Amino acid sequence: MQVSAHWLRYTTLTFVEREFGYAVARAYAGHLEPTRSDGATYTYVRASLPEVAEALTAITGESHPLARVNHAAQNTSA
Repeated sequence: MQVSAHWLRYTTLTFVEREFGYAVARAYAGHLEPTRSDGATYTYVRASLPEVAEALTAITGESHPLARVNHAAQNTSA
């Protein structure tokens, strides 16, 4: 299996979208503003900074001061 930067980004964003939703995945990817191809509904979908921090915490296992839920603590207590 070849691992490329594209594959890592795709895999990470797929996980974030499935676990945290489209708005968080879009913000996590740095796509803060919807484009015309996203459609009218996505104009109203936004992720907060704490939601993006929560996704980062889930992926890295490290706590983040802006995350509402500390996934790092949850993973070590299981």
